[in-house]
Amino acid sequence: GYRGTMFPDWVGQSSYHNMTKLVLRGCKNCWVLPPSLGQLPSLMDLRLEGFDMVKKIGAEFYKADGTRHRNQVTPFRSLKYLSFSNMGCWEEWESFECDDDDHAPFPQLETLQIWKCPKLRGDLPTFLPSLKTLDISGCSELGCDLPRAPIIRSLRIYGKQEARMRELSLSMLETLHVNGEHLVECVFDAMTHTQPTSLTELWISNCSSVVSFAGDSLPPSLRRLYIFDCKNVEFPMQHQQHHSLQRLVIHNSCDSLTSFAFPAFPNLNNLRIEGRENLTSLEELSQSQSLRQLSIERCPKLEKISLPASLNSLSISECPLLEGHIERKDPHIWQTISRIPAISVNGKRILNDSTS
Repeated sequence: GYRGTMFPDWVGQSSYHNMTKLVLRGCKNCWVLPPSLGQLPSLMDLRLEGFDMVKKIGAEFYKADGTRHRNQVTPFRSLKYLSFSNMGCWEEWESFECDDDDHAPFPQLETLQIWKCPKLRGDLPTFLPSLKTLDISGCSELGCDLPRAPIIRSLRIYGKQEARMRELSLSMLETLHVNGEHLVECVFDAMTHTQPTSLTELWISNCSSVVSFAGDSLPPSLRRLYIFDCKNVEFPMQHQQHHSLQRLVIHNSCDSLTSFAFPAFPNLNNLRIEGRENLTSLEELSQSQSLRQLSIERCPKLEKISLPASLNSLSISECPLLEGHIERKDPHIWQTISRIPAISVNGKRILNDSTS
């Protein structure tokens, strides 16, 4: 990587105006980013990684100096992809001052990724009209508002942080991963007002608030649902069948769930349940004609189970009551388990009747 502490003022020269992609990596001694990157009119892809000394991204990122020059172009007017990663000292992303949204930077930006910037507090751009994908991970100090993004399709926020969501557009959203009390509450609140029609994957984690799905049912388009460490999320009872759901993971969540209403999900083929202390029964699983893979971990009260003929993989771990029935080949349980091709208990393969 570049070993200097500052970049020369070379990017504003006309010879670089046709540049479409720029990757700057491992510039560990630089304490400022190259100036005037926002004035490169053809730049579509910008990736910045490993600027260990940068603490602030300011006005020089957008323009030739810290002043407002009306004769300069809209900053980053062609940029579609922007990523920051492994910037351990970065604390502040200074907002760009403009008169209205029409002159805001990043008018064409479709993807924004910010990874492993643990000291970043804010601010993020306030309005990104073309944004389709926002990924934030490993930014534990982030506490600002997320950008307004009316056509966003994929929002993924991982790790402990306090980012705030002013408004969430659900109309085109397809993938949503959110972490923490505030964001999970915002998502459930948004769904009470607008039913998402395109959402296929939902991942929620680390929320202790009591929240429930609107109308006690899942979004109709949802195919994959992951719930991690959300003990008070009310799992929907599904008064009508949900045909889209194919994969469901419940990890240390949904404390009120004692049994599983499987008939409501006729096309579910992959089910993983972990850390469900109150779960006692999975007898209704036998009614499925689609379930292929089932994984159960740390469910100490689970002892009643009846499995479907469609199942081809079963994994059980730290479920003492259920394990005891299997070891004894209890006829009430073994008759539905013995026909499964792949059986694993606490990591050890169990031979069924056809392979013993």
